[in-house]
Amino acid sequence: MATLWHFKSLKKQTPYLSNPIHIENNPKVSVVIVNYNGGQDIFDCLESLQNDQAATSIEIIIVDNNSTDGSTAKISAHFESVKLLPLGENRGFAAACNAGIAIAHADTVLLLNPDTVVMDGAISKMYDELLKHPQWGIVGARMLTTARISYRAARRFPTPRNLAMTSIGLAKIFSTSKYFNGYLYGERAIESLDEVDQVEGSCLMISEAARKTVGNLDEQFFIFFEEVDWCKRVKAAGYEIHIVNEAEVVHKVSTTMGKYFEFTRTIHAQSAMKYFRKHEGESSYNAIRNAMSKALLVRALILAIPALFNIGGSRKRFAGTLAERRTYKEGLTG
Repeated sequence: MATLWHFKSLKKQTPYLSNPIHIENNPKVSVVIVNYNGGQDIFDCLESLQNDQAATSIEIIIVDNNSTDGSTAKISAHFESVKLLPLGENRGFAAACNAGIAIAHADTVLLLNPDTVVMDGAISKMYDELLKHPQWGIVGARMLTTARISYRAARRFPTPRNLAMTSIGLAKIFSTSKYFNGYLYGERAIESLDEVDQVEGSCLMISEAARKTVGNLDEQFFIFFEEVDWCKRVKAAGYEIHIVNEAEVVHKVSTTMGKYFEFTRTIHAQSAMKYFRKHEGESSYNAIRNAMSKALLVRALILAIPALFNIGGSRKRFAGTLAERRTYKEGLTG
C-alpha cells in the first residue's frame, strides 16, 4: 500500500502552537510518534516539543495507524514540517515505529508516545548522555504523572514470578520490597535509578550503533513487550541502558489503553508469551502461562464483589482480567 509524506505550512495562528516547530535539514534526533486516535493528547505532545531546547535539531515523524478521529487531518493542517506517514491500517506499535524509523534522517531515534508532554531540554539531555557514553545503547527519561510525580518507568527483565506478583497486587502492597516489587526496582529510590534492564517504550532513545547492531523492533509484537525485547537484545549485544534523571517527560498513563482495556489485556498476554518463548524457551513459556493463569484467577476473585457494584470502575478491570486469563489458558496458536 502506497504511503505519502505530508508537509503543510502553518499560514496563520492556530490554537495548537504559538510558534511553529522548526526542523533543521540535518537533525540530530528523529522523534517517532505512533498515532491511533490520539485526539488532543497528540497536539499537547507536539506543542511541548517546540519548547524543548533541542527543537532546532530534531525531526518529528508521526506514523498513523488508521486513525478515525480526524487527528491526522488536524496535524497535517496545523503543524509545520511534521512528517505524517499514514499506514492505512492499524499495523500495531512495533511495525508503525519501524515504518517511521525507515524514513528517519537522524542517526539517533526517540520513540515517544502521543500522550506524553516533553519538559524543557529533555531531548537534549538524553541525546547528550548518549554522545558522552558510547557504551550506552538506550536511554529513557524520568517519567512523571500529570501531577508531576515520578513513577517507576524502569524495570528489570520480567520473570513469571514478578509478573504474577504485579498482577495480584502484592508488588503494589509491598512496593519497597525487592522480593515482591523487584520488577520495578522497588527497593531503590526512583532518584537513584541509573543503569537498568529496560526503560518504558513511551520515551525510549536508542543510539545509532545499538540499533544497527540489533536491528529494529520485532514486529511479532503488535503492542507490549516490543521495547522489552529491544532492550533485551541491546543488553545482550553488550550495551548499557540508563535513565537520564535530569530529563523529565510527563506521561498521561493509560489514556489510550483505558479506551480499549479488555482488548489490550488480551494483547498483553499474547505479547508476554511471545517474549518468554523467544528469549527463555518452551519451559519459560509454559511457566508464564501457569503462573499468570493462577495469579489472574486470584485477581478475578478479588475483583468479583466490587465488580458487581462497579466500584471504582472495577467491572472493566474484572472483564479485562478474565480476558487476560483466558488468553494465557489458551496459549499461542502456531
